[in-house]
Amino acid sequence: MLPESIASLSVVPMLLYVIRKRAEIGAFAWLLFSFACLLKAFEFLQANDYVNFCIFCLGTLFFILMAKAIISRNSPTFQEVTAFSALACIFYFPFVFISPLNDAIIETTAFLSAALGKTLGYSITAHGRILELNGSSVEIILACTAIESMALFAGATLGINAETRIKLKAFAISVPTIYFLNLFRNVFVIVSHSYSLFGENSFYIAHHVVAKFFSFIALLAIAYAVFRILPELTELIYSLKEEIIRGVKGD
Repeated sequence: MLPESIASLSVVPMLLYVIRKRAEIGAFAWLLFSFACLLKAFEFLQANDYVNFCIFCLGTLFFILMAKAIISRNSPTFQEVTAFSALACIFYFPFVFISPLNDAIIETTAFLSAALGKTLGYSITAHGRILELNGSSVEIILACTAIESMALFAGATLGINAETRIKLKAFAISVPTIYFLNLFRNVFVIVSHSYSLFGENSFYIAHHVVAKFFSFIALLAIAYAVFRILPELTELIYSLKEEIIRGVKGD
């Protein structure tokens, strides 16, 4: 929980940066967030989750470069990106630290995953956060609820400067879709594990390889749909790329 605690603390300087627009506050916020990402990367490494380890290492580098660019340029682009990032964190961290919310989203996801599995012909049963099938069981944890991706898209779609109607449309297309597809992911993992579809390493292959690959493809497709609906977000990302390049070069 240390990475999550540090990342949640970074929300305070993020909000201060958005309000006061001082470069040193913004740089500190993103350096703090990058440190949390680095700690999380090593947690994934210890769990043999090499995909997320690489992603979080790249994220650490990106956030450090962003902090440097803020010191160099401190443009409104950084302030807008920080605003929707803070909003994403505000969506996410209550589910991490508030036990009733944590239990509610996990147990609801387990129940809906079991219900979907039964609809697809698999007699999956849910007992709290535990899914059982064919004598095997899998525990649903917070990461299995897709709350991270949902919070990211919620922050990006609702925190951007755009017409409210368009933002709500982008939110409606992205966040519920992510949650619904994640239920299929959970069913796939429990079925693969329970029936050893990939041999003795079925859980690892299903969860860390196959499911991650298709989750990545799905997120790309959802992001594309959001960009089509919300061109302001596309422009912001392009602007962020240019600002970071110029900031790192010292232009």
